[in-house]
Amino acid sequence: MNSIFKNFGLANSTGSEGIRLAVAHSGSNPASRGQGSGGRSTVINFPRRPDLSVLSETIPLFYIAQNKHGFWVAREAEGRCGGAFLFRRSAVRFARQQSGSAGCAMMFLYEELELDIENEGDRLVEPIAALIDVATRRTPKFVTFVAMTIAEWRKLVAQIAGAFAGERRNRRAIERELFHGEYTLASKNDDDLPLP
Repeated sequence: MNSIFKNFGLANSTGSEGIRLAVAHSGSNPASRGQGSGGRSTVINFPRRPDLSVLSETIPLFYIAQNKHGFWVAREAEGRCGGAFLFRRSAVRFARQQSGSAGCAMMFLYEELELDIENEGDRLVEPIAALIDVATRRTPKFVTFVAMTIAEWRKLVAQIAGAFAGERRNRRAIERELFHGEYTLASKNDDDLPLP
């Protein structure tokens, strides 16, 4: 295999799958800027597009990586489209669909990648990410609540166990008094006790 292909981890694939580029450590392109999902301006470092000897300009390139919440992000290198997805295969499918029958190249990044354009992917990702953010901010209060709930649950279990133990003690006392320890009652209903 050619050394250029080896450096980029190029894997040829068939037909509509396009070319997949796996990058172990991506270089940065400090000129890339965008709007983060929170509306604030952020600097996003994307790897450089492979040179023309590796990847033609006519083949669309998609970056695929996970964001800080672990969702999969697929973004076209020029920023024309992109989306956030629950599953990796959904991000790959999105890249294939956006490129049409011509195919595309996909560069899988190991660094986190935040979507800096409008999400054209799964609509559930944004609310779930917001919920995760709220949960992480409220974690100390939530942990305290869970600890108090567990303590109260243990008290309740202890009270119920004590009530059952008292019931068993009373039943043994009745059996000793009525049967002088020779028999035990098979019924669990006190109404079945013989009348004296």
